[in-house]
Formats: sequence, structure tokens, C-alpha cells
Amino acid sequence: MKTYFIIYVEDFYKSKIFYELLFNTKPIIDEPGMAEFKLPDNSTFGIMPNTSLEKLFGSDFKIEKNRKSLPQTELYFLVDDAISFHNKAIQLGSTEISAFSEMDWGHKVAYSLNHDGHILAFAEIIK
Repeated sequence: MKTYFIIYVEDFYKSKIFYELLFNTKPIIDEPGMAEFKLPDNSTFGIMPNTSLEKLFGSDFKIEKNRKSLPQTELYFLVDDAISFHNKAIQLGSTEISAFSEMDWGHKVAYSLNHDGHILAFAEIIK
């Protein structure tokens, strides 16, 4: 079994560069309407431009005008050295919404909001 996570983004090129720099890797698929990144756990993270929504789901599918007003996606990455990923996301333009701290579910985690309005959580297991 393999898991794919796909998010829709406003500025495809900007998002592709953001995730290339964040994960320090080039996409395994890099086409005008899709970029996919292989993650260390063998899952795949993909981005597609918002304009693909209508192509995929038909003209009745409307993009909400104020989509960025509330985050609609949280990407929770359980990684080694989570603080480094969090800091890198901040350096790439994300806004910190919660500093790196211990949570009652056994993880240390930091949260930020990126340029597309997605919450990025970088966590590691408390040792």
C-alpha cells in the first residue's frame, strides 16, 4: 500500500519551489498541473493548481472566493529534527502560529501557516 496526499494551491510555481526547498528534493513528477514529492516514509505528497479543480470535477465545482480565510488543510509531518523543518518553513515565508512545544499525545510539535493557507505541523516523538 502507498499513500498519496494531494493539496490544491493558488500559485503552483511558488508552492513547488517552497516544497522543493523545504524538503530539499526535486519532484518525482513535475508537470504544469502536478508536482509530486516522494517522502521518506514512501508516501507521496503532491500539489495541484486550484485551476485543476474544475478540470477534474466539472464546471459545477466552484472555488470559494475566500478560501484562505480559514485553513482547510493541516499537513502533519512526523520527522527527525522537527524544529529544523519548522524553522526552514518560516524562512521560506510561513507564519508561525505555535512554537515548538510538548503535546499531551507524546509529540513535540510546531505549527505554521504557509502562503496557501495550509497549516504545516512538524513533529517528533518525545524521547
